[in-house]
Amino acid sequence: MKKRDIFRGVLCAAGCLLTLSCVSEKEKPSYIEIPKALSMNVKGGNPFVLTEETEIVIPSELKDWQAGISVFNSSLRKLTGDTLAVVGSSSSASAVLLKHNPELPSEGFRLHVNADEVRIEAADAAGAFYALQVLNQSLLLQKQAPFTLPAVDIQDGPEMKYRGAMLDVSRHFFTVEQVKRFIDLLAVHRLNYFHWHLTDDQGWRMEVKKYPKLTEVSKEFYTQEEIKDVISYAKQRFITVVPEIDLPGHTTAALVAYPQLGCTGGPYTMTTDKGGVHKDVLCMGKDFSYQFAKDVLAEVATLFPSPYIHIGGDEVPRDRWKQCPDCQAAIKKYHLKATKEQSAEDLLQGEFNVQMAAYLKTLGKQMVGWDEVLSDNIDPSTIIMSWRGLNQGFKALKKGHPVIFSSTGHFYFNNCQAEDAANEPLSTGGLLPMQTVYEAPLVLPESVAGRDTLVLGAEACLWTSHVDNDQLLDYMMLPRLAAFSEVTWTGSRRGGYADFLNRLPHMLEIYEKMGFGYAPHFFGIKASYAPDAEKNQLFVTLNSVEGSTIYYTLDGTVPDKNSQVYQSPIGIEESCTLKAVAYTPSGLCSDLLQKEVKVNKATFKKITLQTTPETRYAGENGKVLVDGVRSQPFHTTGMWVGYLGKPMEAVIDMEEKQNVTQVVLSSLTDMGSYIMGISKVEIYASDNGEDFTLLTENTYKAPEAKMQGKKIENLTLNFSETQARFIKVVARGFEALPEGHSGAGQPPFLFVDEIEIN
Repeated sequence: MKKRDIFRGVLCAAGCLLTLSCVSEKEKPSYIEIPKALSMNVKGGNPFVLTEETEIVIPSELKDWQAGISVFNSSLRKLTGDTLAVVGSSSSASAVLLKHNPELPSEGFRLHVNADEVRIEAADAAGAFYALQVLNQSLLLQKQAPFTLPAVDIQDGPEMKYRGAMLDVSRHFFTVEQVKRFIDLLAVHRLNYFHWHLTDDQGWRMEVKKYPKLTEVSKEFYTQEEIKDVISYAKQRFITVVPEIDLPGHTTAALVAYPQLGCTGGPYTMTTDKGGVHKDVLCMGKDFSYQFAKDVLAEVATLFPSPYIHIGGDEVPRDRWKQCPDCQAAIKKYHLKATKEQSAEDLLQGEFNVQMAAYLKTLGKQMVGWDEVLSDNIDPSTIIMSWRGLNQGFKALKKGHPVIFSSTGHFYFNNCQAEDAANEPLSTGGLLPMQTVYEAPLVLPESVAGRDTLVLGAEACLWTSHVDNDQLLDYMMLPRLAAFSEVTWTGSRRGGYADFLNRLPHMLEIYEKMGFGYAPHFFGIKASYAPDAEKNQLFVTLNSVEGSTIYYTLDGTVPDKNSQVYQSPIGIEESCTLKAVAYTPSGLCSDLLQKEVKVNKATFKKITLQTTPETRYAGENGKVLVDGVRSQPFHTTGMWVGYLGKPMEAVIDMEEKQNVTQVVLSSLTDMGSYIMGISKVEIYASDNGEDFTLLTENTYKAPEAKMQGKKIENLTLNFSETQARFIKVVARGFEALPEGHSGAGQPPFLFVDEIEIN
């Protein structure tokens, strides 16, 4: 190929899956600033121009740096049609020089660019790769030759050692090429660990030579040769692949293949659930279960170079173990006695974990487990991945365990990212806007002060119950992964969220150039509602990111920059539709806030809860029930009143006798969150607030055990016209989650919102 043709091409951007109309056209920046660098000084003067003579110069002893150069050249070929020559020494006037600098921290780098040369210094190959990524992304922002690199000095390096992302391939299988595409996403964001969730109830996806039936029952799986290919691909991008073999729970697929692994002996059937927790797990009283686990882990350890192997350990029901003679015999064998905090069965899983950790040590591996593996008898070297909130990680640190934070409330990307769930892809979990990801408070409390060295890092997780293609995967991961990358790379150096948003538009352009889609959810408007009984008004306070301007309307029209600018709380006296939108200086627009305010005889009135709700879901002592605003289908918004194991009883004082014929209240159903809705509603009336008469009652059908998604129902109860001052509403939940649900037999939550009296 003729070198003079190398930089004559024009970049053709891949068609993006989603377009961002709110981003204004701006002059392209010198370099992508996500994650934000430790220091960056963009200098004046002429840029470095890539020509047909440009060469990459690297000393011969830095052989392991060649992988990063290869990835850089591969991207360059897609952009320009050719690559840069790689030489050991050069007399060319146009060179990219790579130099080893042992004084720099691991994965850190220095990048110096002027008109004459590009110089990269790094302590290791990973640092050099990240510096080349900075150059690559700058070139991707350019549409045509000549391709240039503006003069700059950058020094950078990560704060966290472990910067990971997890992909669940059990619930939905992703091909090797799709997995590599996911790895590309990680590389763009300088993540260095790929957590590969290979087994679960829905399928066993890794070939195990000793147990071939595992993949026979699961149909779609990866051969060991395919796994080696993925590992090699990730290694070239300085990403370590951490395999997860979920044990001893989430093992339905294994039980179907080998029924003797279970307490009952089966037969077992493959589950059609897209998630959930299943009672049938590995029997902890059979030697075969332990031997099976060790055999599998031995093959995993041989296949994966990673120093870490994840054994899952989460969501393991004890039901079968309590009834199993073999498990009860094992409890006696290991002298396990229940404590105040843990049952004998809890400690039985702990014994299994101890044995697996010890066995993995003989294979040169360190065990990782979800935070349920944290028990009194667990090996202290076990790495705890805290998914049930940040506090679980703090608890593990206090016990001396290394920790990786993967809190569901901050880093689970299967959570919905916008309140308008009806117009979003089906998701599991709660609400996780990008701002919550970015502002994750990874600050250690005083109780674990001095344990900083045990914090390995953090991980973003994507469970694929409802994600079955690349487009949905992109939508759920991006741009939240950009925020996460700054949490892990920049760490405590993070600035405010507004600063991050000002740098985001150019990263979105990188996604488009690389053929990735993204969700158009960047930030929102937070509204708080304060009903004022004395003024008979609802005061709405709006907040958004620093520096943004909020515009709103009350007539149902979509606001724009010509609409009313929000400056102080809005007083609302009559029914209306509030809509608001905000704009940042960089041109990003917020999600549309839309709230129907319906003023009725209950609105703004005094309400008394006669039963105490759960502390987390107190709903401002019931005030959210009479603020005139109905919530979105997320129980964590603060606008629901939630109960567990008892009914809601609320009395509303309408201040004077009024004629009433109807009561409407909202009920939330979310079976994935153990929220089952309302089973019965009773309406009472009183003149004095003490003596109540039943007006009407109604019962409601239980939802299906396997119901997917979230649902709000506005329950309407009509009755003969009655004059009263006080109305009592009693909402009763269901006694237990139904058979077929992963939590069958447990009491469900009851969530109630807006009470309307007409």
